[in-house]
Amino acid sequence: MQNNNEIKNLRELTELNNYVSKEIDKRLEKFFNLKIAEAKKIDPIYEKLLLDMKKFIQRGGKRLRPTLMLLGYKAAGGTDFEAALDASLSLEIFHNFVLIHDDVMDGDMTRYGGANMTGVYFKRFKKQLPENNARHTAEAIAILAGELNEFFTFEVLTKLDFEKEVIFEMMAHFQKVLFETGAGQQLDVMSSIRGDLNLNKIEKVNYYKTAQYTVTSPLQLGVIAAEGDKKLMNTFADFGAELGKAFQIADDLLGMFGSSRQTGKPVGSDIREGKQTLLMYYAKKLASPLEWKAISTRLGKEHISADDVKLVRSILKECGAQAKAVVAAEDHLQKALGIIDEMQIDKDTKSILIAFSHYCVVRKK
Repeated sequence: MQNNNEIKNLRELTELNNYVSKEIDKRLEKFFNLKIAEAKKIDPIYEKLLLDMKKFIQRGGKRLRPTLMLLGYKAAGGTDFEAALDASLSLEIFHNFVLIHDDVMDGDMTRYGGANMTGVYFKRFKKQLPENNARHTAEAIAILAGELNEFFTFEVLTKLDFEKEVIFEMMAHFQKVLFETGAGQQLDVMSSIRGDLNLNKIEKVNYYKTAQYTVTSPLQLGVIAAEGDKKLMNTFADFGAELGKAFQIADDLLGMFGSSRQTGKPVGSDIREGKQTLLMYYAKKLASPLEWKAISTRLGKEHISADDVKLVRSILKECGAQAKAVVAAEDHLQKALGIIDEMQIDKDTKSILIAFSHYCVVRKK
């Protein structure tokens, strides 16, 4: 049961995130309207792509990364929050680039509870092309959309009213994050192909694909924007490593046991993709040979039935894998909270970071 301080901190986090979401949405509207106008001068088909990209990025997303950047900025002593919000737009566009490409890699056609970029174009192309050709062409357009968002990330940075040295440092930061996220993506793809339930590899994926990209990077970008103490960058790296791992384990649990309404993706998508997660690592260790065979023969299976999902969920619960994963997420959370407790930052920012940490583990969508 939550105490009064936890409820207060959660309310403050929610209010901040709502404020940031509105501000980011305004900036997204302005940015994409300009790009749509530029595309219109080239060709109506290109204009349509930019319109589709705008609709997609505005349809969903919790805007958590810009919120975290603002917290990092405030923790580092930053005071120009309008400028910080301008800079944080780059994070949301970068996130969109990664999501679009991630969906192509996973073979998914839904996101945010509706068609993703591949899904939007597949619906159009299948009216005039054979299904395989329609899908290939749709994925090609989605890859292009992702690449455009990648370049837009740096375009946003070039137009900021910051010192050139700070802008260059932010660019270098994104390049590092992109390189490391690429490592996480490749390890994730390869482990799914190989069925490689290696704990070290799983933890590497959780760090490079989630912890660094989702938690550490936004906080550190805030410190860079505020021209803050580099020691704080290192502290946020330690904090992000622990909280990011907790976030990913919680995300895997939600992906396995949540509804499509909660995740915005089809039920059983993690099974169909053959995701090699900590949850599956524990299942292999704790399930009987017969139970593990029932799970492993369904991992990576293209067509997953409701009964398949129900069976896998049941085994994960009964063998104790689900409980083990919950404990692991809680362990990483407590380590992250311990790091926050030692941070020399303002009390308000610290309390909101604590609330965010708890939210990462207990969130329902």
